[in-house]
Amino acid sequence: MLGSANIARANFIPALRSAGGNIVTLGSRSPERAASFIEANGLAAKASSYAGAIAHPLVEAVYVALPNHLHDEWAKAALRAGKAVLCEKPLGRTVEEVSDILDVAGTTTGPLWEAFAFPFHAQWSAILQIIQEQTIGELREVHSNFHFVVTDPNNIRWNSALAGGSLNDVGCYPLHLARLLFKAEPIHSKAAIVRGGGEVDAECQALIDFGSGRRLLFSCGMRRWRDTSTRLVGTAGEIRLTDPYHPGPADTLTIIAGRQSAVRRLVPDEPSFTEMLRRITASVRGSEPPRHLAAEDSLGTARALELVRRSWTVWR
Repeated sequence: MLGSANIARANFIPALRSAGGNIVTLGSRSPERAASFIEANGLAAKASSYAGAIAHPLVEAVYVALPNHLHDEWAKAALRAGKAVLCEKPLGRTVEEVSDILDVAGTTTGPLWEAFAFPFHAQWSAILQIIQEQTIGELREVHSNFHFVVTDPNNIRWNSALAGGSLNDVGCYPLHLARLLFKAEPIHSKAAIVRGGGEVDAECQALIDFGSGRRLLFSCGMRRWRDTSTRLVGTAGEIRLTDPYHPGPADTLTIIAGRQSAVRRLVPDEPSFTEMLRRITASVRGSEPPRHLAAEDSLGTARALELVRRSWTVWR
């Protein structure tokens, strides 16, 4: 594991344990911080530099949990070392960076994933089945929020030099979700942002046209309580989700068709990353082919993020 981000502590480590994996080494720029993180999280890992962690002979896969501006350098370094790589989103800061990483992945032996866990989850399979069966008719709109509160002014998300901001951090989720559901790329965007902290986008709202009357309306930000509520609206009904991205045991999927509604709880009592890490582990060990590789979707999401950035107006 490279880095000690909160998502690593809260999502990756418990999920890896549930999936039967083990952290061999933690790469960090600070041996003291790495040692403290290892002790606090009960890891049997050894601290190392980034390069030392990648070169460790027992490491089969590398999880890149570094600030966004370091994804490009260290994801490519791990791929060139022959490792499988799971890189936090966004895979790169720009379309060009993402394309470059994918080019490296295409010439190396290790598979590459961008850390969107939801396509591996049982809830996602249920959503796709409901849509395929046309229970809600034809899917026309995706309405999705992803908000949470970041109070620490020194948090890297408030640093524009480190590619922070709400769009990079969580706005990428609705864009990725809509692209997969519509099986199409966005063609037009109208967006607005509110600046905050170190001149990053503290909040972003956007309307994205996917053509043929299909659209995504999303809102993301770092200034209000955690909200991942999402509606998938069709011509004959809708699916309402309390959390399509990192669902927990209390989250629900509600189908509304005509005057009928049905609430389902489809989430196993395990961390949301677990199924992704099970499938990645199986792929790395050669027992099943890899699914949801970065080569399939990451460039399209990077282009969608760039489309939003080019279209946004700064409110204040």
